[in-house]
Amino acid sequence: MKKSVLLLLLILLTAGTIQAARQTAPTTGRVVDASGKAVDFATVVLLRDGLQAAGATADSEGRFALNAAAGRYTLQVQHLNYETCTRDNVEAGTDLGDIVLTAAAKQIEAVVVQAQLIRREADRFVVDVANSAAAIGKDGVELLERAPGVWINDDQISINGKSGSKVYVNDRELKMSGDQLLTYIRNLRTEDIQKIEVIPVSGADYDADSASGIIKITLRRRRENGLQGSLSFQTRQGKYIEEYNPAGNIDLHHGRVDLRLQAYGDLGSQTMRSTEETRYTNGTLASRSEQIAREKRFGGSFSTVIELAPAHSIGFGADYRQQRDPAGNDSRSQLMTDEPRSTESRFERLDRRKDWSAMMNYVWKIDTLGSTFKLLGDYTRRNSDSDNDNRSTVDGLDSLHRNFSRTDYTMATVNAALEKNFSPRWSLRAGAKYTYYLMESDALYEYRTTGDWITNERECFDIDYTEQIGAAYGILAGKFGRFNFVAGLRGEYTHAESDGSRIARDYFSLFPNANLSYALDKKGRHLFIAQYARKISRPSFWQLNPQREQISDYLYQTGNPALDPSYTHDLSLTLVLAQKYTLTGGLLIRTDEIQQTCEPSAEDPNVLVLTNVNYKDSKSAYANLNLPMQPTKWWEITANGTYIYMGHRLSTAAPEVFHHAFQSNVSTTFTLPRKFYIDLSWMYHTRFYLANAMVHPEHRIDISVKKKFGKHFTATCSVRNLFDQRNRAIAWGEGFDREIRLASPWQSRQFRFRLTYNFKSGKAFRARTVEGDQEGQSRL
Repeated sequence: MKKSVLLLLLILLTAGTIQAARQTAPTTGRVVDASGKAVDFATVVLLRDGLQAAGATADSEGRFALNAAAGRYTLQVQHLNYETCTRDNVEAGTDLGDIVLTAAAKQIEAVVVQAQLIRREADRFVVDVANSAAAIGKDGVELLERAPGVWINDDQISINGKSGSKVYVNDRELKMSGDQLLTYIRNLRTEDIQKIEVIPVSGADYDADSASGIIKITLRRRRENGLQGSLSFQTRQGKYIEEYNPAGNIDLHHGRVDLRLQAYGDLGSQTMRSTEETRYTNGTLASRSEQIAREKRFGGSFSTVIELAPAHSIGFGADYRQQRDPAGNDSRSQLMTDEPRSTESRFERLDRRKDWSAMMNYVWKIDTLGSTFKLLGDYTRRNSDSDNDNRSTVDGLDSLHRNFSRTDYTMATVNAALEKNFSPRWSLRAGAKYTYYLMESDALYEYRTTGDWITNERECFDIDYTEQIGAAYGILAGKFGRFNFVAGLRGEYTHAESDGSRIARDYFSLFPNANLSYALDKKGRHLFIAQYARKISRPSFWQLNPQREQISDYLYQTGNPALDPSYTHDLSLTLVLAQKYTLTGGLLIRTDEIQQTCEPSAEDPNVLVLTNVNYKDSKSAYANLNLPMQPTKWWEITANGTYIYMGHRLSTAAPEVFHHAFQSNVSTTFTLPRKFYIDLSWMYHTRFYLANAMVHPEHRIDISVKKKFGKHFTATCSVRNLFDQRNRAIAWGEGFDREIRLASPWQSRQFRFRLTYNFKSGKAFRARTVEGDQEGQSRL
C-alpha cells in the first residue's frame, strides 16, 4: 500500500503535459504623478456597482496588474498623499497606460476605503501593509500582533490558539525559535514589508508538521536599476529592560542581477523577578529570585538572484547569527516542613551560539500561464554551548555544582516542486523532498563539597539524535462556477534514532488536505469556506534535549528524549462577508499531544521538574471573529476575538475536562494633519489551562505616536503595557500546589523609541529574492 501511494505521488510529480488553454489577460497600467514620476505602492481597485471585484498594490515603479472577469468596471486609484483618481467604463484585460495622480490639497493623509487593509482569500488572511497608515512606524512583531487570529505571548506565536506557528519570509522559512525568531522579525520594518499572509490550515505542499498554521511575510518588490536601503535604530527602556537594536539593509539591482545585504544587532540587559509559594502536604515553600541577563546578538544575511535567461534564474544566499548571553540568578528559599531548610543560591549561566545557513534555488518559468519548476536546497548548522556554575548555601553549608554542555545541530533539505497551470480553471502542484536532521549533544555535571570536583555520572549524557524524512505530495485545484476546490495528499516516511537513549522509530503517514469555497454572490465578495487537514507535530530539539537548566532552588527544566510525535485533525468553516469580515469556527482533535508538565523530582519530592510528556487525545473547538473597520478616512479599527472551548488533562491518565477561554486584540489608528499618527491597542485573554498549569487573565494597553518627516525619516514613540500588568500562574499535582508571580521584560511597562531613515539612488527597481525551502521545519 505504501509503495502504491508513493508511486501515485511520483506520477503526479511528473505530470504536466496537457496543452494549456489561453488565460484571460490582466488589466495593467502604471501610476505616476503630474511630472511623470512613478507613485509607489498606490492602491488600485476595480469596482462594479460600488463593490470591489479586484484589488492590488502597485510596486515602487507604479506598475500594477488586476485579474477580473471580462466586462466593464470602474477603476479607482488611491494613495495617502494624492487625490483619488477614478476612471469609468474600463474594459478588463486592457493596458491602461499611465494613470496620473494629483497631489492632495490638504496635508491630512487619507486612508484607502475601498481596498481594505485586511481581506480574506480562500485559504488565508492577507494584510496589505504597503499603503496603510496603521502600519507606519511599526516593526514586524507589532504588525503580526494586528493580524487576524495571531497571538504573541512571551516568545510563542499562535494562530487561533494553536501555538508554534511557522514564519516564512519571501517563501523561505525562518529556522529559528523563541526569542531569536522574534528578534529577527522585530528588525523587519513596515517600509520593508509588502504584505503578511496568515494561513490557519496549510496545504499539502507544506510540511505535515505545520499543524499550528503558517505566517508568510512578503517583502516589497521593485523593478528597475538602482540602489535602495534603510537604516533604523530602536531602543526599549523600562524597569526590567534596557535594549538597543540597530539595523540596516541595502538592495541593489543592475541588469539581470539582484543583490540584498542586511545586518542587525541586539544589545542590552533584561531582568526577571519571581515570587513563588508552594504548598506541600507536609509544609510550605516560599521563594524569591532575580535574574539579570545581558545579551549581545548580531546577525547578517546576503542573497543574490541572477537571471540566466527570461525563463530561468538561479539564486544563492547565506545567513550568519551569533549571540553571547551571560545571566546571573540570585535565589532565596525557605522550606518549612518536618525538616526545615533555608537556602541562598547564585546560578550563573553563559550561553553561546553561532548559526550558519546557506541556500540555493533554480526557477524555471515553463509557460505564460504561470507554470514553474523549482529546485531548492537549504543547509543550516548551529553550534551552541552553555557553562553553568551554581553555588548554594543550605543552612550555612556550601554546595557547589557546575555543568558544561554542548549541542550541535545540522539540518539539510532538498526540494523539487512543480506547478502546472492547465487553464484559469485547472492547476496541479506536485513535489518531493528529503530532510536530514542531526542533534549531537553532551553534558558533564560535577559537584564539590570539599576537595576536588566529583563527576555526577547520573546526570551526564552523550546523545546523537538523527531524523530523516522523505516526502512527496500532489495537489489538484479547480473552479466550477461559484465553487473553488483544492485537494491534496502528502505522504511522509520518517526514520529517527538516538544512540544515547537507544530510541529507534520508523513510521509512514498520509496527510490529506481539502479546501472547498462557495461564492454566495456573483462577484465573489461573500464566501463560505470549508477546510480540513491532518497534521503532525514532531517534538523540537530543545524538547528532546535532556540538559538540566536550573531555574530556582526548587525548580529546574529538562527535555525528554522519549517524546513521540503528535497528530492533529483540523476542521474549520468560515463565513466571509465583503471580502473582509470573517467568522470562523473550527474543531481540533489531537492524539499524543505534547504538553509541558510540572511534577515532583524522583530524588526529592520538594523539588519540581518542568518537562514535556505525551498526553492522551484531546479535543478543542474554537471560533474567531475578525472585523476590520474604517469609520472615516482618518480612522482605522481592527478587532480580533478568539473563543476556545478547550479540552485538557491534568495528567496523562486523568480524564479530559473542558474550559472556556477567550482572547482579543483591538487596535485603532488616527491619522492627523502634518503626518502625525496615533495608535491605541488593547489585548486581553482569560485564564488558560495547559496540562496541570493555569495562567491567570491578563490585559495590556499600548499607545504610540508616529511622525513622518518628509520622505526619508519616520519616528515612533510608544508605551507598551501602560498600566504595568504582571503575570501570574499556578500549577498543581500530587502532593503540591505551586503559585508564581512574575515581573518580566515582556509583561511590564516599557518605553520604546524608533527612528528609521530610508534612502535610494537611481530608478526604483524590483528586487528578486532567494527562495528557500518552502516546506522547511522549525525544529531547532
